[in-house]
Amino acid sequence: MVESREERNERARLFRSTPQGKKAYRINNWKRRGVRGDLNTLYDTVYIIATHCECCSNEFKSDKDRCMDHSHKSGNFRQILCNSCNSHDFWMKVLIPDLI
Repeated sequence: MVESREERNERARLFRSTPQGKKAYRINNWKRRGVRGDLNTLYDTVYIIATHCECCSNEFKSDKDRCMDHSHKSGNFRQILCNSCNSHDFWMKVLIPDLI
């Protein structure tokens, strides 16, 4: 039996709402953005357990507020930030210049 587009989209939507689907979606986004390293381990040991921004110390309101900051030159992970700190680069004032 051939699956219709609607059925395929519904199956994908349901998968994305599972913990495995959320992890796969997040890791795929990081790869597309150039983050390098063992992303499965980073997700499990750093990202998913982070409760506060490493720059401003504000508590994350939701999973969507949590960002994995990385170097755009090397692709290496730096820290877990809130959307505000990640988009405004407030953390750059306190980091060692060679990490930037």
